[in-house]
Amino acid sequence: SQLDDIAQAMWKQVSECLESDSEGNPLGVVALRGVMGAGKTTIVRALGQAAGIDGEAVSPTFGLVQCYQRGHWQLFHLDLYRLNSESEAWDLGLTEYFDSDALCLVEWPEQAPGLLPERAVMLEVKVKGEHDTGARELILSQS
Repeated sequence: SQLDDIAQAMWKQVSECLESDSEGNPLGVVALRGVMGAGKTTIVRALGQAAGIDGEAVSPTFGLVQCYQRGHWQLFHLDLYRLNSESEAWDLGLTEYFDSDALCLVEWPEQAPGLLPERAVMLEVKVKGEHDTGARELILSQS
C-alpha cells in the first residue's frame, strides 16, 4: 500500500542518519517532536513495521518505555509526556536506553531536553491544515 511505501521510505531515511550494527540495523536516538495528536505514535508504529517488528506499537505513555525486539536488535519507544522534570528522567535511568545498542524513538523530548545525546536525530511532525484531517509534514534533521 501507499502507506507501507511511505513507511519504508521514512525508515530508510531515518536509518541513513544513524550508525548501524554489523547487521545494518540502525542504532541511536530519534526524537519525535509535534503537538498532541500530530501522529508521533503512528509514525513509531509505521517505523516499527518497516523495521520488521512483530505486533503493533502502542503508546507507552503510562509505562514510559515500550521495548520491541527483532532477533538481537531492539527498538525502544519512550514517551516522556508524563515526566514531571528532567531530574525524574535521570532518576529513572532513561539515559541507559540511549547508551544501549538499540534504536530509541523518543516522543516529547522537550520534557527532558538535557537527557538526549548530542548525536540524536530530530523528526519533527508539523500538522498542515485541520488537525484531524490535515496533511503531515515530516522534517528530519541532525543536530
